[in-house]
Amino acid sequence: MYGFETKNALVTGAGQGIGEATALRLAREGAAVGIFDRNRETASRVVDTIRQSGARAIGLIGDVSDTHEVKSLVEEFERNFGPIDFLVNNAGFDRPGGIFKLAPDDFRAVWEVHFLGTVNFIMACSGSMLVSGKGSIVNVSSIYGKVGCKGESAYVSAKSAMVGLTKSLAREFGTKGIRINAIMPGLTDTPTIRTMMSPAIQDLFIKETPLARMAQPSEIASVIAFLLSDEASYITGSVLEVTGGWGM
Repeated sequence: MYGFETKNALVTGAGQGIGEATALRLAREGAAVGIFDRNRETASRVVDTIRQSGARAIGLIGDVSDTHEVKSLVEEFERNFGPIDFLVNNAGFDRPGGIFKLAPDDFRAVWEVHFLGTVNFIMACSGSMLVSGKGSIVNVSSIYGKVGCKGESAYVSAKSAMVGLTKSLAREFGTKGIRINAIMPGLTDTPTIRTMMSPAIQDLFIKETPLARMAQPSEIASVIAFLLSDEASYITGSVLEVTGGWGM
């Protein structure tokens, strides 16, 4: 639908869930895709799936919070496929708990993945975008970054910071041909949700959602693909809620 045959895309946290669905969608659109993840097994599985479909992909195994490692792996991707056109910052994890049950190191660990990881990839990928005078970035925040959540202060604060970063860089990059947007997914049917959230809590969220169901990862991926595409050529600095109406 979007014709990404000449595009190169890098997706972080692409070994499962929203990241995997996004990588698969971009590959179906014709892009060469870098699958960045800490888990070699899941990343390799996604790479194999893409290659078996006839599309191009490479696995990039590393830690998003390691600035030097990120730079090295981005360079590896560009040696294989050329300059990066699209970046999707999706990697993340959670350390839930009330404020008095969390240590500063818990906040640091969550922020290093969600926020510093996003900064690392933007800095590593935007160089080639600045040279070409074009590029598109999507940061995957969370609806929690808007409404907050009890017992999730580390995760929520990091996701909120991603929104501020998105808006600031949209202003900074606007005249340089680079668009940057964020999305706020709601409850999505991912392995993480199935593992960490009890069925009772899932049901509670679904009852409070106007569309009365969870999102599928492919539905989130469709929004990301749109924001990356030329169909969204006049959209930058936006924060798009993809929640089925939850939290509006």
